[in-house]
Amino acid sequence: MLRNRMVDELIVSNRIRSSHLAAAFRTVPRHIFLPDADPTSAYRDEAIVTKWAADGRPVSSSSQPAVMAAMLEQLDAQTGQSVLEVGAGTGYNAALLAQLVGASGAVTTIDIDEDLVEQARRNLRAAGADGISVVHADGAEGWPRAAPFDRIILTAAAWDLAPAWLEQLADRGRLVLPLSLRGVQRSVALERVSNYMASVSIVGCGFMPLRGNFAGPDPVRPLGDEPGLFLELDDERPVNLVALSAALEHLGDEMATSVTVTPAEIMGGLGLWLALHDSDAGRLITLGEGLNRRLVPAVVAFPGMALTPVLVGDQALAALIRLNPAAAGTDAFEVGVRTYGPDGDDLADRLVAHVREWEAAGRPSTTGLRIRAYPAAESCSGPFTALIDKYHTRLLLDWQPPATGPGSGPTHC
Repeated sequence: MLRNRMVDELIVSNRIRSSHLAAAFRTVPRHIFLPDADPTSAYRDEAIVTKWAADGRPVSSSSQPAVMAAMLEQLDAQTGQSVLEVGAGTGYNAALLAQLVGASGAVTTIDIDEDLVEQARRNLRAAGADGISVVHADGAEGWPRAAPFDRIILTAAAWDLAPAWLEQLADRGRLVLPLSLRGVQRSVALERVSNYMASVSIVGCGFMPLRGNFAGPDPVRPLGDEPGLFLELDDERPVNLVALSAALEHLGDEMATSVTVTPAEIMGGLGLWLALHDSDAGRLITLGEGLNRRLVPAVVAFPGMALTPVLVGDQALAALIRLNPAAAGTDAFEVGVRTYGPDGDDLADRLVAHVREWEAAGRPSTTGLRIRAYPAAESCSGPFTALIDKYHTRLLLDWQPPATGPGSGPTHC
């Protein structure tokens, strides 16, 4: 059976670790929640987009099962608990949650789009998943009628922690959400410690951003006239998109770093390092198959999407590129840097330096990362490698053991 084969693969890849979660995945039929997809596609370990924006960006999907499994392991929902899900989507994740908490538990799932709420209700009925409350509301406000919740999970990326989620979280409860860390997402499981929230688990992820009143700055900006080409920056500064689009037509020099990486290391470590150590860090994103991907070969490629980490200037960019493969039969390669447009040499020098500093620091990655989230108005304590101020929270990030490379030593707030 396709469903059991998918679950077996998720167990082998260590995404599913508990028998409780494996049973939920074996019980809930994903294809029922994707009526327009054939069953073979429904049981591939891939995200399937179910709604698109006018500019070609996806706004809702059935998430990749491996990512769903990893986040549900982080959530650790138990029989009899009350769970709030922000982002109903197809309803598939809510059905899995209902299996985890059982008949004595309660699941409430919220979506900001009325059509998605109706879709989730329809799919849940078709799957025979009863007793799930599907609500049309802005998930940033939580759902106070059913609070407190033992567990809260988001299936859309948040720029900040909404006060409502923390207020509606029960004592000793857990919040799991894809959190934007200067444009790089990580799924973070947080629990309350004294006057702050502390991470107990962090894994890689990639989700569409939360929409509504609590949406953060839109990090994604269309670049040029070519559909599906975007620049991602995690701030609202003005950017000359016309000049940057023109810069892509002017390839500059290549610079070697003498550092060999894999795509997984870029996604899990180097990309995060760049985001936390340089305010000009961003990514070029291409969506769709068959696009003219002007940064070729893509540094990191997925089905229908490619990512290229960059540093962004006024009229130029410096991008990571693939140089020499490390060895036949592996996906490792020497990472290099290329300039695009005029006056990109300073950006390129900085990017090369960051790559080498990451290497010297022991290649810090998501493994070992620690996040503490303080209310913005409260003081914080302890060492940190990077500090990120949001609207409602102040995030302190460091690695355990702390990174020791140049520019990465712990600082005290």
